[in-house]
Amino acid sequence: MKYQLVHSCDEELYQFYLRQRTYFSLDVQEITYDYINQDMLGPEGFDKRNHFHYKIYEHQTMIAYIDYMLGYRFSMQHDQSYLWIGLFLVEESLWHHHYGQRIIQRLCQNYSQYTIQLACLSQNKNGKAFWQAMGFKEIARSYWGHEEVVIFEKQSVEVL
Repeated sequence: MKYQLVHSCDEELYQFYLRQRTYFSLDVQEITYDYINQDMLGPEGFDKRNHFHYKIYEHQTMIAYIDYMLGYRFSMQHDQSYLWIGLFLVEESLWHHHYGQRIIQRLCQNYSQYTIQLACLSQNKNGKAFWQAMGFKEIARSYWGHEEVVIFEKQSVEVL
C-alpha cells in the first residue's frame, strides 16, 4: 500500500467521500469540498504539524483515507502520549478484504508508544464491530454535535 499525505480536499478525495454512502448516511450531512476542508482543520489550539491526512492506495487506486493527530485525546486534552484518529474510511466496495485491518495494524505498530483513541458514531454498527475486533475498548460515550458517539481506546504497548 502507498500513503499520500494531503493538506486539502481534491477531486479524488471528494469523489471518494461521495462513494462512502453507508457511513455518510448515518449523519445527514451534505458532502461538499468546503465540508471536507473544514473537517480537515482539526480542533483549535493543537499543532497542525501533528495532524496528518493520508489517502491510501493499492495498485494506484485510492482504497482508504485516514486522518489522525498526535498529542490529542478525548475531551480535547493535550497529551503527548495519545494519538487521536479523526476519521478512517475504507472504500465500501472493498470491505471484508482486510484493508482496514492492515492499515490500523500498521498505524498501531508505527505508533506503538501512543495510546490510540477515536470516536465512533453509536449507530455505526459496522464501525463499532471493526474497532472492537481490532482490540479497541469502549471507554466513554459522548456527543459530536447532535450524534451520540462511542469513545474507543487501545493502550500503548510498552517496549521492553
